[in-house]
Amino acid sequence: MSELDSASVRDTISRYGRFIDDRDWAALASILAETIEFDFTSLWGGEPETVPGTELVARWRDMSERLDATQHLITGVLPEISGDTATVAASLMAVHRRMNATGGPLWTVGGTYRFGLRRAADRWVIDALSLRVAWVDGNQAVISGA
Repeated sequence: MSELDSASVRDTISRYGRFIDDRDWAALASILAETIEFDFTSLWGGEPETVPGTELVARWRDMSERLDATQHLITGVLPEISGDTATVAASLMAVHRRMNATGGPLWTVGGTYRFGLRRAADRWVIDALSLRVAWVDGNQAVISGA
């Protein structure tokens, strides 16, 4: 594993959180693969799925339009790189804010992200993403729009 690859993978993960918080949907799409193995079942239930990257961006955009702000704190980014693929474990705390939500303005999720990435020409793209929730706090209606 080269230090350059390791730094590039870490940078991609940092950009993921930053682009969501900045609502920079085009930039977010640029770091996602064409399809993504997506598993947020520990938060929402259901089944893991394979989703086009553009659809995932549209989902996050739709959810964010109901919010005043988000802040994704992603730390402890630990990449394991093998050739043109990488897996990454990282700690997450995501705060979601909507001032007019009945029941309070904040909903916070803490847990662990697991990313899969692959090399695409001169950059790394995310082709797998899962969340394992450790805890939640606050008002889930912030997200649901209730």
